[in-house]
Amino acid sequence: MTFGVDTRIYEKSGVPILLGLGALLLAWRFWIIPRMGITLYVDEAQYWTWAQHLDWGYFSKPPGIAALIALSTALFGDSLLGVKALGLLCYPAAAAACWAIARRLYDARVAFWSALSVLTLPIFAWLGLFVSTDALLTLFWTLALWAFLRAVDYNRWGDWLLLGAICGLGLLSKYTMAAWLGAAFLYLLSFERRLLASPKPWVAALLALALLGPNLWWNVVHDFPTLRHTADITVNRKAGGGFKALGEFWAAQWAAFGPVLGTVFALLLLRVRESWRDTHTRLLLWFALPLWAVVSAQAFKSTANANWAAPAFAPAAIAAVAWLLQRGRVRWVAAGIAFNILLVGVAYHWQNLIVAVDVEKRAKINFYARAQGWDGLGRELRPVLEAHPGAVLVAENRTLLAHLVYELRDLHPRYAAWNPEGKASDHYKLTTDLRPAVGKDLILVTQDALGPAFTERASAVEALGTLRAPLPGKAERTMDVYLLHGFKGY
Repeated sequence: MTFGVDTRIYEKSGVPILLGLGALLLAWRFWIIPRMGITLYVDEAQYWTWAQHLDWGYFSKPPGIAALIALSTALFGDSLLGVKALGLLCYPAAAAACWAIARRLYDARVAFWSALSVLTLPIFAWLGLFVSTDALLTLFWTLALWAFLRAVDYNRWGDWLLLGAICGLGLLSKYTMAAWLGAAFLYLLSFERRLLASPKPWVAALLALALLGPNLWWNVVHDFPTLRHTADITVNRKAGGGFKALGEFWAAQWAAFGPVLGTVFALLLLRVRESWRDTHTRLLLWFALPLWAVVSAQAFKSTANANWAAPAFAPAAIAAVAWLLQRGRVRWVAAGIAFNILLVGVAYHWQNLIVAVDVEKRAKINFYARAQGWDGLGRELRPVLEAHPGAVLVAENRTLLAHLVYELRDLHPRYAAWNPEGKASDHYKLTTDLRPAVGKDLILVTQDALGPAFTERASAVEALGTLRAPLPGKAERTMDVYLLHGFKGY
């Protein structure tokens, strides 16, 4: 479909320009990350731990993210950028898939502006700083839509099997991919029912489930920790909720889209009858709105993070761009992209921008604080571990263990979660056990007061001091370190 505009320039130069701009954006991210004063976020550090022991499942997620980091670190090392490298590539790859989707549905012009919009969306630019399950999920979500369009158009075995393989990999990345499968089935049932009479889509679905099968078996063997964790943070969570939480979620979605494209997409939804009559817009919305509906329901019930609906932004961006170009509003598209790049620049260089802020307030507006100071604590703890090479590093919570195990990775410390209740409430409590360490010395790191739960389970307790790492402003990150002699067991 064309909109009465000469698209030859996009046919000839669109892809090289996009490749160049994508390379520039990637170079920007690779350059800025080491200069932001951050280390890994707690989830990234935990995923790195997973990558050291590849398995078919983990406490809170399927194995896709661990495999991605294992490959990334095998290629680029265990540094900050080495852990993140392949994750950073996922979003440009998703933009390339969006180019292919828009090219098939519309023309080269829409494909160019859609891919550029996806490359610069604030949510993907922000998530693009980190390695997370959203990176793989967004990539497989967009690739699945591209493969789905081919399968529906040609109805060839190869396209359906490719779709099944992509969906299986998506499920191994994050269970949210199941929402894509549900949307695809309902779309076929509503508009392409003839295809359901063929075995091809059913074989594709079976292939996806077969790829997920080892992860499901891992959950069976380990008493369903991933499924129970997913239920705990969605179905079972009771805190928050209501219209306030829903409003905050949708405000975050608008900001994550960018103010121009976010407003345009809202207008597109307000004119939903007109949008629904356009078959291409309807298809794109079909693979975006159900996910937003599910996460919105979760926000209303309790709470929802802004990134939980991240894959929906990709098809929605194509729909918004096409809607504008159909009306000859290319300047609005360009303005939206330019505004988003400005927002991204502010986010990426926030540390430099807040230097002029009063030092008392700087810590309060530093939204990178959660990923700062851990390398400093690791350096402070290093001589303690080196002085007690046979001791086991112990902490009560996954945050301390995840960060310190990563920061001290060259020492290969023995570590375990403190877990007298025996409850597998996080990855470390599921996979580590202190009982074999009876009689050994423990190095306990904690950010809480030391209570009898620890002192009564050791022959003697020696306070080794309080470790401190400065944060921007007057803030600091601290933890206390104790040597527990002769662990008596729980």
